[in-house]
Amino acid sequence: MAGALWSVRQSIYQRLESGFWVFAAFAVAVFGNGEKDLVTVALTDQRVNRLSLLLGIINIFFNCLLFAYVFVWLGYLGGQRDPLESGTLAIPAGAVTFMTTLISMVVALWPIFGVVAIAQVVVITYGLISALNFVPGWGPLKSTRAIAGDDKED
Repeated sequence: MAGALWSVRQSIYQRLESGFWVFAAFAVAVFGNGEKDLVTVALTDQRVNRLSLLLGIINIFFNCLLFAYVFVWLGYLGGQRDPLESGTLAIPAGAVTFMTTLISMVVALWPIFGVVAIAQVVVITYGLISALNFVPGWGPLKSTRAIAGDDKED
């Protein structure tokens, strides 16, 4: 009984924390530079490092493709129980594109925001990752029912 109560508390805490990060990311994106939202600033301000911004956007695209490959193609369509343990090179490639995205976005926004660009990129990134906790089938909303074939008796 105590274990179930602890699990419920942990799930509530995880949802609250994820909600905080999603709200913080939304606030950073909407606030931007105080006059315009962050996307408008990044796309229209002349001080932005355009090469780094383009590299960051391209890496975001590739990271989304790798994410879809691992979790949708291998996990759902391929039926692999744990797609992260599939041995595919998409996992290390995703890590490289993820770090390249973080660094290039900080470099792109540095001329406008300075050190604050680091905090902005980290908060938005963590907020986007935390948003997956509210998608059914992910995070705390993941189904806990047994999958066919998992009912092995000892």
